Amino acid sequence: MKFLLDTHTLLWWLSDDPRLEQQARTLIADPHNVVLISAVSLWEIVVKVRIGKLDAEIDAIVRVIEQQSFTALPITPAHLTTLASLPRFVDHRDPFDHLLIAQAMTEGATFVSSDRNMPRYPVVLLTCSDASG
Repeated sequence: MKFLLDTHTLLWWLSDDPRLEQQARTLIADPHNVVLISAVSLWEIVVKVRIGKLDAEIDAIVRVIEQQSFTALPITPAHLTTLASLPRFVDHRDPFDHLLIAQAMTEGATFVSSDRNMPRYPVVLLTCSDASG
């Protein structure tokens, strides 16, 4: 199976956060699954560090992603085409979320997230926690 981790899911995985449920942990750890980490998530992390909303070291995150053999996912024109077709909701305008959803759809990946907005989109979703991200 192929999974794309939402940014908070990636951070929870890296920090062994208890909010990440066992089912998601098992699927992420399974070497038979492809785990995608989007450039969008890395960009979001850097933006949040720069504005003081997150304390993280991007270099360390990138090293761990490589060590765990996750697959880096760049932004492609196909992702942007899918993004342009996504439904718009006035109460959910997060551009990082929208592009991650479009990438998951384009790549045929299950999106692993606990964000309460995700079920509103036509993406295959694995909810990774009871808490909202």
